[in-house]
Amino acid sequence: MASSKGILRSVIVLISILSIGFLGLWFLSGPKISINNKNNLPIKTPVNKNITDGFSNFGGQTPQETLKLLISALEKNNLTLAAKYFIPENREVVSEDLERLNTTNLLGDLIKDLKNIKLGKLSTETHYYFEIIDETGQTAAALELIKNQKGLWKIISL
Repeated sequence: MASSKGILRSVIVLISILSIGFLGLWFLSGPKISINNKNNLPIKTPVNKNITDGFSNFGGQTPQETLKLLISALEKNNLTLAAKYFIPENREVVSEDLERLNTTNLLGDLIKDLKNIKLGKLSTETHYYFEIIDETGQTAAALELIKNQKGLWKIISL
């Protein structure tokens, strides 16, 4: 009889410890909120539409046309023209980046990568994404475009 009380007491203590442990884990983990991007497109970059763009007439009627215009400007080594195909907020940074690529002789690699772009996705009526695929077939980068007020496509990020 004494040994059965000891076993019962041990089982109750063990159940109590396990219960406290599980309750502690449940309270410590808290509510988990996760946001999944179901279509695997990058999150949209907010664009300030109030910035006046002196080059708002530069761009293509389609995202593909804007990409071709950018490639053409880069092939002619006209970095000033190439920068005009970008939104005003990013134009200065892009211009510096293109100049850096040109001085390090990597501009040709960028042109080659841009020419190999095949996949494109329309995210909304005004956002379009091209995927840049590397040698292994994985997405290495994305080229994001937005339609401006004049209906021309401008590059947000490269």
